[in-house]
Amino acid sequence: MKALKWIVVLFFVAGIFGCSSVREYVEIARGDAISGEYFDTLNRYTQEKTLYSEFETRIRVVATWKSREFTDAYLSEYAKLYLLTGAAREERKDILSGASSDLREFLFYAYTPDRDSNDFSKADSIWKVFSLSEGGERVDPVEIREIETSPLVTKFFPYVKPYGKFYSAKFSTLPLPGTKTPPGHGSQTLVFTGVLGKVDLKWNSGKNP
Repeated sequence: MKALKWIVVLFFVAGIFGCSSVREYVEIARGDAISGEYFDTLNRYTQEKTLYSEFETRIRVVATWKSREFTDAYLSEYAKLYLLTGAAREERKDILSGASSDLREFLFYAYTPDRDSNDFSKADSIWKVFSLSEGGERVDPVEIREIETSPLVTKFFPYVKPYGKFYSAKFSTLPLPGTKTPPGHGSQTLVFTGVLGKVDLKWNSGKNP
């Protein structure tokens, strides 16, 4: 009986060290493809929050402010990964790298237990998404659209998981009527609100594009 117990203990210990080795291998492999500098930039411009109800997740949101610094880091990493140089690098424009001076963009991942509630891109969505400038002005999105999940997306945005959805939300940076300051200046808050709850994600003024 004692021998059986020791065998179980040995299998348990081996399992722990085995899992640790796998995790270390994954981190090393990921580091070979995507640099630590890129992930440092991604972390600086990413905020996250999870709402719980009786220990169950109501909604989880992870959002990245697509600042100039972040976009440059993404393009640099993409060019290195696909061996792009010169004009080929500059011409690289897609939903992740494209930028406009008239728009401020956030990329966000959302998870809800009920997949039908994860409908941010629909015109009749149960959610309202808007940004708040430092002065408290509310800015509604110009566009919210779902981004198809792919190996490229999950490689550059590890927080994107198959059981949630990935979106792009764009907001105008033009001054609001009756104001002179563009709504993207200073600290900014991205708000997700609906019948399931409210999530506020805030970026400090030191993280401006």
